[in-house]
Amino acid sequence: MKTSNTPFEVKNASAHLIDMSAVFFRYYFAQGLERINDEGWDVSALYGSARWLLSQTALFEAKFVVAAFDESLYTGFRHQIDEDYKANRAPPTEDIIYQFECLKHICECLGFTVLASEVFEADDLIAAATQQLSPNACLIHSRDKDLRQLLGPSVMMKDIMTDKEWCADLLLHEEGIHPEQVPLLLALMGDASDNIVGVPRVGIKTATTLIRNFSDWPTIYSAAEQGLPLLVRGEKAIRELLLEFSELIPHNLSLTRLRRDADIMPIAPRSEVQWDELAVFHQIVGLAGLSKLVAKRQGNGEF
Repeated sequence: MKTSNTPFEVKNASAHLIDMSAVFFRYYFAQGLERINDEGWDVSALYGSARWLLSQTALFEAKFVVAAFDESLYTGFRHQIDEDYKANRAPPTEDIIYQFECLKHICECLGFTVLASEVFEADDLIAAATQQLSPNACLIHSRDKDLRQLLGPSVMMKDIMTDKEWCADLLLHEEGIHPEQVPLLLALMGDASDNIVGVPRVGIKTATTLIRNFSDWPTIYSAAEQGLPLLVRGEKAIRELLLEFSELIPHNLSLTRLRRDADIMPIAPRSEVQWDELAVFHQIVGLAGLSKLVAKRQGNGEF
């Protein structure tokens, strides 16, 4: 569904920002044929990710394409704020590291700008890139709910699994909040995927209602402290919990807000694809099965 105030048509996006970690792990955890290359590396997720990139016609027509990678697990600035942040995630295995390096090289061969950092996550890098590329029409490829805080007049998002297109108006229509309120929603209810603990008994419905009624955390806290009606189920208990865990919310917001000021390189327009090098690299790392797709893309064939 699209609202009448969609900022731009997705097909007209001039800048594409890809959450490559989301793309990669989509295939890493998928059930399918295992692919082992001649060096003994499992390249199944690499194959799926490269195939996905080659199938996205819009990437080869865009002025700017950014591929952002997550490489800050246990080293990022959020871990300095909270040592439990993402503590539920295992360190990357050797096969993941190998495939990430190969995937970065493939993106470079395709003419994309590759961003990675030990301090900032892929979401922060994308946030900084959208800031830099504005007012170009920017389309984010991901399904990470954190990235919805970036939606705006020049930023939309496309779900890499469902192809659903998100804009700020659709977020308000379906979720009842504005993009800038996404960090507060996650701070209140917590985010299990990032090991962020929220206020007890505050789920998505209660958190959304509080945000819709009071807009921001200072106003929510003030209402709870003054005994104003919160208009949520179990109001008395929720009020007590909001006051008891009041110091948790600013802490969580320091984790859920994306850093638009991440230090990234100037993003240059997409460069010419190095088709010959790409074909050779595919042979070397065991992705020869993509040769037909490479040939079709090189010849602008239909996918």
